[in-house]
Amino acid sequence: MTIQAGMSDELWVWLLEQGWREPTYRPDRRRYREVPSTWVTRLIDSAPEARARVLDAAVAKASYRPALRDPAAVPSYVERG
Repeated sequence: MTIQAGMSDELWVWLLEQGWREPTYRPDRRRYREVPSTWVTRLIDSAPEARARVLDAAVAKASYRPALRDPAAVPSYVERG
């Protein structure tokens, strides 16, 4: 999820409590999914009591983003050793 302007500190703390975090280390071998920005906006605008439901729906709409270890994710002009 890309953090957008408008996200409150309170919402950020709530996300941390749900297990979300900023990836800060390498090599990172986890696979990430991208939450559509429209769903991030819905999460920001949702009432605290609706957040869990909105977050679940947002994650359901997320798609996996390519990882560099996936040969299909690297452009053909890049030679892998």
